[in-house]
Amino acid sequence: MRRTVAILALAAAIGAGGSAHAITGDRPEFRKLAEDVYAYIGKLNDANAMVVVTTEGVVLVDTGNNVTDTRDLLAHVRSVTSVPVRYVVITQNHNDHSGGAALVSPPATTIVHERVATQWASLRPHQITAWRRRFPERTAALERLNPTDTVQSFSDRLTLHLGGKDIQLIHVDDPDNPGDIAVWLPKERILHASMAGYKDRHPDIRPDYSHGTTGELLKQLKAYLTLRPAMVVPAHGPVGGGWLLETMIEYLLLARDSVQEMMAKDLSPPAIEAQFQMKQFGDWDRTEHLPWIAATIHRELRGLGPQVITVTERRLSGVVSSAVQDGRFLTVAGSDGAAVRLRVTGDTVFQGIADRTAVRPGMTVSAVYEVPEGIVPALGYDTLELTVTR
Repeated sequence: MRRTVAILALAAAIGAGGSAHAITGDRPEFRKLAEDVYAYIGKLNDANAMVVVTTEGVVLVDTGNNVTDTRDLLAHVRSVTSVPVRYVVITQNHNDHSGGAALVSPPATTIVHERVATQWASLRPHQITAWRRRFPERTAALERLNPTDTVQSFSDRLTLHLGGKDIQLIHVDDPDNPGDIAVWLPKERILHASMAGYKDRHPDIRPDYSHGTTGELLKQLKAYLTLRPAMVVPAHGPVGGGWLLETMIEYLLLARDSVQEMMAKDLSPPAIEAQFQMKQFGDWDRTEHLPWIAATIHRELRGLGPQVITVTERRLSGVVSSAVQDGRFLTVAGSDGAAVRLRVTGDTVFQGIADRTAVRPGMTVSAVYEVPEGIVPALGYDTLELTVTR
């Protein structure tokens, strides 16, 4: 009860000082945070990026959600400096953060945690093809390269001393941390909090632990709090002060308490997922993430480890009836009339269109997608190939 009262008080204090709605604007925002430091705030709580300008080169921290966002981000960079991008720092190995690196790297160096480098070394052929084709003007330059050819990796900490700025990269170790890192500017006291940082958006935490665990995120957040940041750029949502980290700690503790209370009542996992509401954060968006959060916490508290998911490939031909969020989520009506929801990612190989932002309702498409055994994914089936036939 004491924890819930504290959360409600904190939420009220935040609400009194900011906007009542929980989603960033319908266009990205390029915002100056300090001298030569900028945030690229994704539209509608999409992925954020950060830009650090030095006399020896620009450091990009993440790269935008879509190819259009990456191009827009670089246009903003060029509006404030003529020096080239020297480093791209990837805070988490998800395409909404890493997918734009191919536009500038090489010649820029991409910095990742060593776990991410290992993952990239085992990418499947369609993922490498998608990386090479993501930006058509770069396909020739990348046709003989793999993503790891552009990479520098590190284990726990790495500091870039560049043009008079110190840029610290921090990995908080945990067995299930997939390679997330924070970026800390000690002089400016600005932190990019990576996956652990969310504001106004329910976190994307999955029972296969591909996005970490609540226990791991709590460990990260507590470590970041010791830095006493004046400003925090979250992975998603508006920029805030150091209190943003405290809010996420309270969120995760409340989420764990909620699931634990339902487990004590012997509720089944499906019942727990259905009843997991997080009403104290009722104005946050991405409520479709809530069942995954509950399922992940249930596994954590029972000590089950990550869920192992078996997938099979299926093919589909039909007409696009809905395309939302820049073509990220498609509904395709098959020849049998059944509607299939597809999730188009940075790993999808396209034919007949440049990228997913070009998909429109009424297009006839064929797709190869993955179906996880025993699961109906809330966000749609991951798509390996998408071809527009007319």
